[in-house]
Amino acid sequence: MSTTKKLTEASLLSSLFIVTTIIAVGTGLGYGIYLDFIVPIFFCVVCLKCELKYTVLSGVSSLIIIFLVLGNIGAAIWSSQSIVLGIVCGYLLSRDSTIIDDLVYGSIIGIMLMVFVDIYASAIIGYSFMKEFQGYANMFPFKEYAEIVYYLFIAVFPLGMFFSIYSLSLFVGKKLDILRGNTKKKLYVISNFRNYGRFVCCSKKVFYICVTWIILVDLLKLIQIHIDNTYINTIVISSQYICYYFVIKDSFSTIQNYIFSKYNKVLYVRILSIIILILLMIIFKITTMILVSISVLLDKKINIRVKQMNIVSSYADTFAKR
Repeated sequence: MSTTKKLTEASLLSSLFIVTTIIAVGTGLGYGIYLDFIVPIFFCVVCLKCELKYTVLSGVSSLIIIFLVLGNIGAAIWSSQSIVLGIVCGYLLSRDSTIIDDLVYGSIIGIMLMVFVDIYASAIIGYSFMKEFQGYANMFPFKEYAEIVYYLFIAVFPLGMFFSIYSLSLFVGKKLDILRGNTKKKLYVISNFRNYGRFVCCSKKVFYICVTWIILVDLLKLIQIHIDNTYINTIVISSQYICYYFVIKDSFSTIQNYIFSKYNKVLYVRILSIIILILLMIIFKITTMILVSISVLLDKKINIRVKQMNIVSSYADTFAKR
């Protein structure tokens, strides 16, 4: 009975999505906010409400019907990106994982989706933003800095997009009263991020995966192994930038929490923040290596990462039981 109910709900929601999308795209109003935000939030909510398998079925059938009705492959590709992002967001929200873990996975998948759209867009209109930028970068006198800006943009945009969809979906889910268990806990953490933000961290598994990926990509550069394919290179380096961000943030938070708990002095934490910021601007990789090393030592010595996760989890569990 439960299966039939969820399948019926997914079918009805698919019908609503198809009609809305045909009207929005057909009138030209669908491009922008609708496809970028409303569609992924819609499918994230469907995933939370109807489970993953029914949401995937809903997404595939909706895309086929929209393409057959509109005959617009561009809209279908754009919709597919948003649908996949929404489903991924819904799946990650329902998992028993930390918010930072979800953001790491979601951001990297977002980078892959950007590459996917660029590949198919170039096949349709004959223009690839990513390939063209690589050509323009060679014309700049400071090619290295131009490439850093390019990879940062590719990394930051999916991160910001995914976080927006992730948090907005939680608030929409709260209004619809469909949040249960893990999703309810994550809503509480995000709603009270000012109070618990410094304790929110990666799991050990994700932290060490990110560190390993950073080292691996740097080793490839060190031994001068170059990836000629623009798309693969974009995914590899932009993913490394995502990993850099979360590793630095996570390591700094760990050290900050340790210093504050040991000395109970906000001044020490502020001084540390200024010193680390200056060092990151001067000797980025060495500073990152030092931060990671100290974080790993603290984790081995006092298991600080697990303690931070337990603090967040205990407060979130209390809220979820209400």
